Amino acid sequence: MFPSSPNIKLKLLKLDNVRDNLGNNRLKLISSRNLIGINKSVTSKEYYESKKYEYKVDLSIKVQSFLYDGSKYALVNDIIYSIERTYLAGQFIELYLVETKIKVSDINDYVW
Repeated sequence: MFPSSPNIKLKLLKLDNVRDNLGNNRLKLISSRNLIGINKSVTSKEYYESKKYEYKVDLSIKVQSFLYDGSKYALVNDIIYSIERTYLAGQFIELYLVETKIKVSDINDYVW
């Protein structure tokens, strides 16, 4: 496979906090979108930059910029990541992902 060819599947997630009947906060899925992106290596500069802001970038993915809808979460290989930072690079946008403690089972109304 070529280095710049799409090689990773992800699902962008828009989530919202809602209160259930008992007053507990629950995550509710607002929308989701399937994408294919390019898995990038996190460079040492990006790694040290993320440590400066006290989060550790776990994954970096490039997608076509017109496909990105502003979502704050992404599902990759059954792990939910928060999108901590984005960087517009021409026709692509780079998403910098940090693993969260959110499980897929924690999301109400999630349809596979």
